[in-house]
Amino acid sequence: MTNPLVYVPLLTTNPVGWAILGTAGYLAYKAGKKSGAKDDTNVEKESMVDCTIKGAMKTAYKAKMKVDGSFDKTKEKYSEMWNDARTDVENSAS
Repeated sequence: MTNPLVYVPLLTTNPVGWAILGTAGYLAYKAGKKSGAKDDTNVEKESMVDCTIKGAMKTAYKAKMKVDGSFDKTKEKYSEMWNDARTDVENSAS
């Protein structure tokens, strides 16, 4: 019976062995590259649920910005009216 370790030097010193090892290495490289590419594409994609939630958050934020702007305009308008009314009352009381 032959020991399997006897065949390892034949793969590393023989040109046919070099071709076998080179082919195996290349195939391992390609498999790893494809696996890495699949992992990268899965990381970059957002799930449908995440996209929906993100869209709802954007819509809510836009609505908040419009309401805040409206409140600021209303506050400015009525604060001027309040100040005018207060000034009129103070002037008439004096």
